[in-house]
Amino acid sequence: MKNQVKKELSKVRDFEEPRISLEQYMTPPALAADVVFTAYMQEDIEGKKVADLGTGTGILAIGAALAGAEKVKAYEKDEEALSQAKENAEKLGMEEFIEFREADIEEVEGKIDTVLMNPPFSVHSDVGLSFWGKACDISDSVYGISPRGAREPIKDFVVNSSHEILGVEAYSIGLPPSYGFHTEESRETPVDLIVTGKVNKE
Repeated sequence: MKNQVKKELSKVRDFEEPRISLEQYMTPPALAADVVFTAYMQEDIEGKKVADLGTGTGILAIGAALAGAEKVKAYEKDEEALSQAKENAEKLGMEEFIEFREADIEEVEGKIDTVLMNPPFSVHSDVGLSFWGKACDISDSVYGISPRGAREPIKDFVVNSSHEILGVEAYSIGLPPSYGFHTEESRETPVDLIVTGKVNKE
């Protein structure tokens, strides 16, 4: 299943003009497929209500739909990114399974089974933590990608939330030169997949 999801996600189109202020990078298809497959194996995708916070190109939301989620809600505050995410979902035939919403993270409400997310890599601010706060508040399970340098702040944050850390898996991803001031063809960046679950989850 993972290889098939990865193959389909490789068709997702990247940001045309990524906004540095929003730290927009496309989640690599291989990593996105790993996140979705990990959640799928923990029975947190198939038949579940899933949210993708800060969906960007829509790659995690589309992955969840491909893996059999009952319903996917994809939230994104950038109108251009949201439009592209919709186009990507249509391209892969997943648009009927995904509800796209233009919203800031603070505007997200309701309860969901599972959150998949790759929030902004804001190691110098609390923007990333605001995503973790919202994810833990609205869901039973969270699968979030974060920069390696944010591992301890996120762990400290989760300890004081309604969730607990269930696992941390390290990855190294190659980020393309998305912005004009990037000179390397591909910059290796260490990231974590952090998995949390609600304490005393029934």
